[in-house]
Amino acid sequence: MAHHSVMPKLLASFLFFIGCLTGLSQEEAGKPPLATEITFVDKCIPESVKNLRPPPPFPFHKGLVTAVTTVNELAQLHTVQGLNHLHGGWEFEASRHFAIAMREDPECLMAHWGMVMCLLSPSPETDEARIAATDRLLHLISEGKGTDLERGFAYGIVKYLEEGPAGAAKAYRQVADKFPGEIQSEIFAALFGRGGYDDLGSITPTQESSEQRLQTLIEKNPDNALPLHALLLIRAEAPDLRPSLELARRLTQLVPDYAPYFHLLGHYEWRCGEHAKAASAFGRAVTLFSTWMKENKAAPADCGEWVRSECYRVVALASKGDFDNALAAAEKISNTSVDPKRLAASGTRQILWEAQTLPARILLRRSDKGDPAKALAALPSPEAGKDIRARSLSYWWVDGLRIAIEAQRLLDTGVLDEASKTIEAISFHGQAMAKRQTMGAVIGERSQWIRSFRALEVLASELRGRLALAGPPAGHGSAFNWFRAAADRQKPTSMLSPPAILTPMAMRLGDYYLARNQPTEAIAAYNEALANFPNDLETLERLQKAYSAGNQTEKAAETDAIIKSLAPEAE
Repeated sequence: MAHHSVMPKLLASFLFFIGCLTGLSQEEAGKPPLATEITFVDKCIPESVKNLRPPPPFPFHKGLVTAVTTVNELAQLHTVQGLNHLHGGWEFEASRHFAIAMREDPECLMAHWGMVMCLLSPSPETDEARIAATDRLLHLISEGKGTDLERGFAYGIVKYLEEGPAGAAKAYRQVADKFPGEIQSEIFAALFGRGGYDDLGSITPTQESSEQRLQTLIEKNPDNALPLHALLLIRAEAPDLRPSLELARRLTQLVPDYAPYFHLLGHYEWRCGEHAKAASAFGRAVTLFSTWMKENKAAPADCGEWVRSECYRVVALASKGDFDNALAAAEKISNTSVDPKRLAASGTRQILWEAQTLPARILLRRSDKGDPAKALAALPSPEAGKDIRARSLSYWWVDGLRIAIEAQRLLDTGVLDEASKTIEAISFHGQAMAKRQTMGAVIGERSQWIRSFRALEVLASELRGRLALAGPPAGHGSAFNWFRAAADRQKPTSMLSPPAILTPMAMRLGDYYLARNQPTEAIAAYNEALANFPNDLETLERLQKAYSAGNQTEKAAETDAIIKSLAPEAE
């Protein structure tokens, strides 16, 4: 959403942008708004960017090469570098290059556009710079800076702020139609126009159209990583990533030392059940991000990508059954220090929402005897989070997990009355948490809030199912409904993040059927679990039992062979 101080200028500039795009005269399209007080370039640059040394250029193999309207070569170099990083999904590093270009040439339109693109996501740490950069961008356009193509890119931002992604997609399609062969406008038309997949996993018409546009670009530019990365990015939440796995591997071959591409590869490997290869890819990303932090004297707060990659690597280790190493690594990343002055930084948010809960979630997945008590001890204490409660909603996730894990502990020890009361407490907690959704959007934590809220809904349904099974036989039938609800609510991981809940909920449904001597239904449920968590060892072991119970000896033997090939000692 646009800030109130920006919106009047956007509306006043609308007709001017139409003229820029269509070639109409100013009299036909509307005169540009009068220049107002110019915001200094320095105000357009986030403090976190100012505090780091100037970034060196990265050798993007056959990356974007484009002319930029600017007064000197250094501004040209860093603008193009920023554009390549922007297309690579590393907004923070892109913003560092755009900052240099803006300082070198305060009238470089594309550098200002790039900075606005980097800062689109709301955050208290960057909101002031985002508003200032948008103000300057609009002023430069009103002054006629940049080419028609460059002003077309700016027009896309205006449409995004006014109408959202659909408006931006239409604007960039218009730019692409006017400038055939221009690769960036085609990519942004696809990125803003994607519609994702529906609740049944079917591709939406706008998603299909976006993928087709990008596939056409890839055919025309087979050695260019930009359209390939864009295609893999918008496909990352598809139900089945196996058809695209080789494309993800090719991406890291085209640009072999780029950390974001290795993280993307790790996500594809994990979603395809290649857990060892996923751990390796994430490990490579972690190493590259770590080197970047060391060379640039950057803090973890500056590199949420490093935290996310390490957390996903830990999940990959757990997924292949290596819980000892997973727990050791989880405890290490969870202890990463947090700068209380930078709670809104991307890295800090990853630590608070993801890393600090990771050991408990790994233990929740392993579920050995005594693990719930260990998981409770692994969570940040209520006292430890007092200082951040006014500036972050992450404590709602931590407290919700605490209640859910306590309920599991009580179920494991047979204290059913207390377990029932604790499960009810999860519902009350969820109701209170729901009232904070608007605040999450205001402070830039909406995506983390949604992910955690949905995860707690999954856990609550699972626990109610387990409680029903632990109670009198007359109530066992209701367990099916709860496990079915948990499985339906558990969606493929989004935003290239690891799953919040590591247990396949459809596996619980299989357990329910197997306990009731319904092996055919159990087999279907276990295979459903494996569709979302491919090669999950525990699910495979239970599937083998279901095949045996159903007298499907050949299938049981095939599953046993898969299990043996995936066991940690077999690697």
